Amino acid sequence: MNVLRRVTGMGSAGSLALALLAGGCVLAAVAGPRQAQATTARALQQTMNALPPAGKIIVVSSSLARLEAVYETATGYTYSLTGNDADAVTAGLRRDFGTGPLRLAPRSADWLGLTPDLYNVLSAPPSLGGLSARLEVAYRSPLAGHVRLVAGGMPDTAPQPTVAGTRVIYDLQVVVTPQTAARFGLRVGSRVPISTPLDMGLPADITTVGTAVTLRLDVTGIVEPTDPGSWFWKADPLLPAPNLVDVAEVASWEGAVIADPGELSMVQQVFGSDGLSIQWELPTETTGLHGQAQALYDQVNQITNQAPALTGHLAPLANALTATTGLVQPVAAFIQASADVNALLWIVYASLAMAGLITVLLAARMLTFRRSAELALCQRRGASSWQVFWRATRGAAVICVPAATLGWVAAVLLVPDSAPAGSAAWWPGLATVALAAAGPGAVAACQHRQPRRAGGRRGRANGRRRRRRLPRMVFEVTACAAAAGGITVFRTQTGTADLYASMTPVLVAIPAVIVALRLYQLVLRGLARASARQRGVIGFVGLTRAAQVPVALVLPVMTLVLALTVTAFTGMVRAAVVRGEIAASWQATGADVVIASSGQPGIGPSAVHAIAAVPGVEHAASAAVIPMTISAGKDLVTAIVVTPASYAALVASTEGFSPVRPALLTQPDGQGVIPVLASPQAAADLDDRSGTIVAQGGLPALRVRVAGELASTPALPGGGAFIVLPMSATRGASHPPPVNLMLLTGPAIDMTRLNAAVRTTVHGGPPVITTRSLALDGLTEAPLQQGTFLLFTLAIGFAAALALAVLLFELALGSADREKTTARLATMGLTDGQRARLVALEVIPSIAASAVAAAACAIALPRLVAPAIDLSVFTHTQAPMPVGPDVASFLLPLAVLLASTIVALGYEIRSGRARGAATMRT
Repeated sequence: MNVLRRVTGMGSAGSLALALLAGGCVLAAVAGPRQAQATTARALQQTMNALPPAGKIIVVSSSLARLEAVYETATGYTYSLTGNDADAVTAGLRRDFGTGPLRLAPRSADWLGLTPDLYNVLSAPPSLGGLSARLEVAYRSPLAGHVRLVAGGMPDTAPQPTVAGTRVIYDLQVVVTPQTAARFGLRVGSRVPISTPLDMGLPADITTVGTAVTLRLDVTGIVEPTDPGSWFWKADPLLPAPNLVDVAEVASWEGAVIADPGELSMVQQVFGSDGLSIQWELPTETTGLHGQAQALYDQVNQITNQAPALTGHLAPLANALTATTGLVQPVAAFIQASADVNALLWIVYASLAMAGLITVLLAARMLTFRRSAELALCQRRGASSWQVFWRATRGAAVICVPAATLGWVAAVLLVPDSAPAGSAAWWPGLATVALAAAGPGAVAACQHRQPRRAGGRRGRANGRRRRRRLPRMVFEVTACAAAAGGITVFRTQTGTADLYASMTPVLVAIPAVIVALRLYQLVLRGLARASARQRGVIGFVGLTRAAQVPVALVLPVMTLVLALTVTAFTGMVRAAVVRGEIAASWQATGADVVIASSGQPGIGPSAVHAIAAVPGVEHAASAAVIPMTISAGKDLVTAIVVTPASYAALVASTEGFSPVRPALLTQPDGQGVIPVLASPQAAADLDDRSGTIVAQGGLPALRVRVAGELASTPALPGGGAFIVLPMSATRGASHPPPVNLMLLTGPAIDMTRLNAAVRTTVHGGPPVITTRSLALDGLTEAPLQQGTFLLFTLAIGFAAALALAVLLFELALGSADREKTTARLATMGLTDGQRARLVALEVIPSIAASAVAAAACAIALPRLVAPAIDLSVFTHTQAPMPVGPDVASFLLPLAVLLASTIVALGYEIRSGRARGAATMRT
């Protein structure tokens, strides 16, 4: 212990306090950015995982005609694509595209495709049932690894065209899938003649006038996909299986065959340059991106906006190639979402950084106060301000550096493999260490600086008077003006993370603290005068001592206000996001459970009763949803036929939808007009709010009257033009529309029993069951939200630790004077209970002032920052999510303040007894 005091100049308690503060601040400074980076990485990875295979492919496309034209323009020579050139282009593209965070898949996943138009099959096989057919000859290279041979053999290099009389026969060897072979009646050895392209030329050695050209496809084998889900098979829907199409009410079959990679020259000769499109397909590997969203966007943006870098004789072809990828839009949207989240987090980070800075300064002030006698002695012995600074800094560095190292290591272990890019990985931690180590030295040098020579007694007296009158007022006015300017800057920016503008809680806290401390002194002086008339001295002494140091309370009160404001603000944001997500889940589904049937016979009456009887169902409503036209077929609307009472009850149990009044859908006796509830668009489409609807969709011809308007309704949560009709509107229909939609609400619907009821009672096609809980989970479990809320929780914990530290430092700074006062009063019979009340009266008023100022900041802050933050990133909707003060958001900061106050006062009262006895002995 003596060694520690000799080295650092501090006792064990002071050393421990500084070590904990330095280690905790470094832990927060390093772990915060790392956790934000980890959140971004998880969110980016989830975004990439959600993309379909087509969205992860880089497609470099052109046409053979364009390649030839560009090459000839650049070099003056004609060009024909060869297999070696195609492989060289692939290698060049991989070399150019692989310089960034986005990695390309292995070389074996790349492939080249040449696709001609569809050509008629000259003699349709009997298996097509008399329908015509067209075939596409798809060239794919390589085939190995993508196909598995089922029968026959793989194609060989196409033979040269042969001449038979006046006919020239081109033979292309191809393979087909089992589905294509079955539909077209093909087997190994089959030959399929197809029509020839109009621009297909004859071989150079054939000059006979009137020579006819025949193109014949020789089937050498049957193949099946090795990976049916790969983009190789999904890029062309005709490649795995043929398709029946209907053009102008004429049905025909379309299919595809696959040519051998060795037939590249023959494919170009047969189909000509104008009829061939060419694509290089390069799949990407989107795992392990480590949250480098901006670098990823820069890479894919460069790929799609710049010509690829090809070398050698292939360099001219680069200008004919166009690269596209489905990654550009998702990554751009993700960057915007991350910017919106970062703008929100910066408000919390900057405020806590300022609070931590103030706490470190308070710790430095406390340690300097404890060493004031030692440092004053050094000054009297001739030490300069720099020597005083170095002596205090050296002692603090011996404690701070090891503690900061432990905090840094703990941050790396808690959040591994998530170091942010650039200087953000190290400068917050180093800045914290430097401040904690140099803070005591700076405060000591300032307090024990050598006095300047004064210009006479009168000059000193005038200077003291000026210093008493001007500095505090000037400082307060300047600080308020700067705060107002900062708030104005923040409100004029959107989605930015500017440090000055993001410190809005600090800027709001500045005038709140200034006003609170001005009123604090006035109120306490009035209470002290009132307590002087009462018996006992505890109230008068405690309130008088509390009112004597308003300037010294600026830093502690500022820290408490920031900690409480940030805690309340995070609670308000969390509450707004939760409300917005709940509203978004209702708008996504319309009810807690939605059962939709698209086939016949729909959801029958027995199924409706069985589903409504499932445990947990509180409200159930069935509906027939029918698309129809009004206004003589000019406008499309959705008719929703419901039972008014049950539908109204269900709507009342949902959130965010217009209420339904059943009485408006009741048809008056003796009238043939059907009352309907319409959306504003549908109401406008109906002339004079009434009209006639022709018989359609199972409904008879109807005369309708708009009895009311609904902005939205659960049966059509996506919105659009709709009308709600009573079930009585189906009377008289020969084939009433079946119920095809059921809406259920209830907080705990038994999904197992519900699925069983649907399986046993709903016939026809399998219905689609949608739950609101699943939609809500998709929002709440998103990495961006989970990471943001985790950072909010960590911020609250850090704010609570700062609040406790500030209270302890505030008590420590006033402990010496307080001990002398209580020691003198102890000689007059001061009891332990009275001493505790005296300490409480001295400390609690400043805490109460902090709470009042924090409440004012928490009320004002949402209104100031709401226009500049966008919470729609959490709900993926454009619905407004107002951030406002609520009782629940204030309970947590008040609990933090109360707990910190109890702990600090308990420690001070208990430790003060021993110090008081020691003071009396000395």
